[in-house]
Amino acid sequence: MFILRLLIVFFAWSNLLYADDTLAYEEEGKVAIKELAMSLKKSLKTVLKESGPIAAVEYCNIAAVDITDRISNSKSIFLKRTSLKVRNKDNVATSWEKDVLNNFENRKRLGESVNSIDYKEVYTDNNNKSFFRYMKAIPTGKVCLTCHGSNIKPNLRTRINELYPEDKAYGFEIGDIRGAFTIQIPLSN
Repeated sequence: MFILRLLIVFFAWSNLLYADDTLAYEEEGKVAIKELAMSLKKSLKTVLKESGPIAAVEYCNIAAVDITDRISNSKSIFLKRTSLKVRNKDNVATSWEKDVLNNFENRKRLGESVNSIDYKEVYTDNNNKSFFRYMKAIPTGKVCLTCHGSNIKPNLRTRINELYPEDKAYGFEIGDIRGAFTIQIPLSN
């Protein structure tokens, strides 16, 4: 009986440690996402204000990947943006990300606020390596509509098509799910 109690206590304790680790990884992911979101928004707003939307699209074409990589490397995590309707083919969603994004769309349809929609899990790959995965929905805001809305100016649309010939990231309205930030953090086994 003593051994059974000891096993129960050990099992409960290990689950509490696991939950604490998951919360720590989630917080780490949220910090990285916030840093990326703020960096992208601030730099794009500045370029939009100083040089206009065509310059902002050209800037985003180069700088968004660099900013994402810088934050990802500085935190030793995998960080990217993705969507069901991507502009940059390098941001195409994996099958797991598509499933989560479709789940996000369903949750939005059921009335959940886009600002609160997220998803997390611990995942073990085919090589038996474990990762914490986290996705956070990106709501479409007013500033997004210049380049991602339904009424994109013709000269801007032309430049977008030149930079992104396979662009599908348009037709959004305020409050739509523009996409998601996605994070993968390797876990020590």
